[in-house]
Amino acid sequence: MNKSTLKVAKFEIMRQVKKWSFWLAVLAMPVLIGVGLLISVLVSAPQEAPTVDESTKIAITDEAGILPKDNPFNLYETKEAGIEAVKEEKIDLYYYIPADFVETKKAEAYRIQDGLGLFDQQTEALKAILAEYVKNEVTDLETLALTGGYTIDDIKFTSDGETSNAIGRAIIPAVFVVAFFIFVCVFGNRMLMTVVEEKENRVSEMILTAVSAKHLIVGKILALLVLGMIQIAVLFIPLVIFAIVSSGSEMMNTILNMIVVDPMSLISCIVLFIFSILLFAGFCTYIGAITPTAKDAAQFIGPIIIGVVLPFYFMQLMLSGEVNGLVEFLTYFPLSAPIALMGRVAVGSISTPGLIIGIIELVVLSVVAIRLTVKTFQKNAINFSVALPKFLKK
Repeated sequence: MNKSTLKVAKFEIMRQVKKWSFWLAVLAMPVLIGVGLLISVLVSAPQEAPTVDESTKIAITDEAGILPKDNPFNLYETKEAGIEAVKEEKIDLYYYIPADFVETKKAEAYRIQDGLGLFDQQTEALKAILAEYVKNEVTDLETLALTGGYTIDDIKFTSDGETSNAIGRAIIPAVFVVAFFIFVCVFGNRMLMTVVEEKENRVSEMILTAVSAKHLIVGKILALLVLGMIQIAVLFIPLVIFAIVSSGSEMMNTILNMIVVDPMSLISCIVLFIFSILLFAGFCTYIGAITPTAKDAAQFIGPIIIGVVLPFYFMQLMLSGEVNGLVEFLTYFPLSAPIALMGRVAVGSISTPGLIIGIIELVVLSVVAIRLTVKTFQKNAINFSVALPKFLKK
């Protein structure tokens, strides 16, 4: 690689890492994710709620005849009497089972409640009582069949007759999809502005006297790639450390044992990831090269990102493995191709020839985009009043 390109890349990297705003942006995402997970754990933690125990006074009026007449809950013959007993606080819970219970599948519960009772599960006590009485009338085998209290091992095979582990094979490609998505979100706008701001401030005129447009653009893209890798590393390294520390836990061992490392899938995702970033960088820097001001360039970042994340809007269709016209379009449309290709590698719904075509497309388009950026920037760095193509001018 040319020394001038490396000098530009080094300058851009050092200029960014010295800014506190860069590290604030880098650390913001993992911190927000951590806070979100913490809040989720706290919110989902067991809440103190009224419970049913031996001290709870329960009465049941069973007009459907499910329970025997001599059951200990048969305290009131009529619904009205049971409700009145609740109001007078003689009992804590009163259940009424109507005569048409089989047809309506509805029962009624009455109790005194303070507060919202969002986590109050006292009405579930009736189900436990009925299940306890009914199971004595059938065998254990019939009870198991009726209640569905059993698990089913779902074993799948591939077309080659091998045991399939689709989720395990999809984990590593999914990591690349997430990493690319993070890169787009964090560095999309920065890539767009890295060229146009210097051109707008006329700094590029002085820079081009010492460095060629090719070395400048390639150096800037290289610097942004390194900075992007720093962002991704900051996010994933804590996760890796957490996985290592908690490797002794049953849940983590289950997850780690589930992961399947397919060499071809791994190599494909690495190649797709690298050239996807180069293609995205080429698109963004080209927009920066053809627009005269940062304000004009900013309006393009939205459509670009929407095009990149387009496969997420059809994720159910992508994960189904079904191949149709829409899936093929997303796979080879330049903006959506990166995520669509990596997603289909994860699902295993793309053939080897189709994957090769997709990789070639990304390689060719990324090279073309960067070359166009270099030529456009070289032409318009000084005379940028005509930078915007006619069809983009208002």
